[in-house]
Amino acid sequence: MAVQQAHAAVSQTAPRKSANPLCFLMDEDFSIRQELARELRRRDVDVIEFSSSDRFKETIARQSPDIVFLDLNRITPHKCVRALLVLKECSYAGAVQLFGQGDVRVLESFNTIGTDCALAMLPPLVKPIGFATVHRIIQERKLVAAPAPAPAATLSLESALERNMVKFLYQPKLDLKTRVITGAELLVRIAHPERGLLTPDQFLTGNNEDSLVDLSRLALIDAVKSSAHFLQLGIALRPSINIGMRALLRLPIADLVLMHRPEQVDWPGLTLEVPAQQLANMIEALKTRLPRLQQSGVSIAIDNFGLRAFDLSLLNELPLAEIKIDRALVEGCASNPGNANMCKTIVQMAHNFGAKAAAVGISTAADLQQLAEFGCDFGQGFLLGKPLVRQQMDALILSVKGQAT
Repeated sequence: MAVQQAHAAVSQTAPRKSANPLCFLMDEDFSIRQELARELRRRDVDVIEFSSSDRFKETIARQSPDIVFLDLNRITPHKCVRALLVLKECSYAGAVQLFGQGDVRVLESFNTIGTDCALAMLPPLVKPIGFATVHRIIQERKLVAAPAPAPAATLSLESALERNMVKFLYQPKLDLKTRVITGAELLVRIAHPERGLLTPDQFLTGNNEDSLVDLSRLALIDAVKSSAHFLQLGIALRPSINIGMRALLRLPIADLVLMHRPEQVDWPGLTLEVPAQQLANMIEALKTRLPRLQQSGVSIAIDNFGLRAFDLSLLNELPLAEIKIDRALVEGCASNPGNANMCKTIVQMAHNFGAKAAAVGISTAADLQQLAEFGCDFGQGFLLGKPLVRQQMDALILSVKGQAT
């Protein structure tokens, strides 16, 4: 709960200095809110997040957003109506994007309420919202960011580690043939006291190598311990973590895994995802460590594959567990012929080299279907499962077990 509270509490006492477009985003589900906010920020849109309409009125009295994203929660629809009434009282002139789960006719009914309040309502959206849709809305509303201001001082990774502010989430990974959860990727976040839950693109740049190695060590231990915990619940999920080559070569990974892994023979092991662009320069050093890694149950995957040039001869140098297709190619692969051809080629290439193919960032049912038809083995993304804290993963695992029995 501390992470959710920190994420929801965004300080608004200081005057707004950014010239970027501003979005108010209200969604009670902090994980969904986090992913949507992250995508908006990637498009240079500033975001103020709300878990409910309680702080909505006082904040909009101080700042006028360019667009408001409102979630219609079927359990608490009155909070959405309250937010619409607040916008009416403030004579809000910007756009309102309503979104939610369930029947689109229900969303359209609430959209009518907004129209009756003289608000500029955009066509409602059904969750999950694809990133391509977010980009389209930004383009159509002409929410063009001004030149980026100088970055404000932020909490360093070193300080966050010292203050125990690093948090780990897990995103389910599914077998695309059986639609069964087979693994989970560990995702790192920092619970910032003022800016909420920070994603890696907000804190991993400009840090010293020692801090990055320390972060990788914590992530590795958490992943192994979590996999042991999941195994006790009755499901063998293979965790995976992103790790830079320097951290991989500096850490005693095999020893750490053997120290924290469970004793059960059916422990599924651990996958280390190495960025494709880092592999070429350090492959010989990695090859010398590979036997011990394999003995301890660790396998190697190539991450972010497909966008940059890559020496394909390197695929013969290592026994790879997976090749992970970059999310920029996955997004829109059902409608973009270029992306589709790249995804299909990478899937075939992975199989030719004895590896599995995994797609990252699946956000639409059409993309999911296309990847399955290509024979892609694994997939993860907002459509298949949002990032979860370990307690939420526990609930998901027990739910899956209950359905199986």
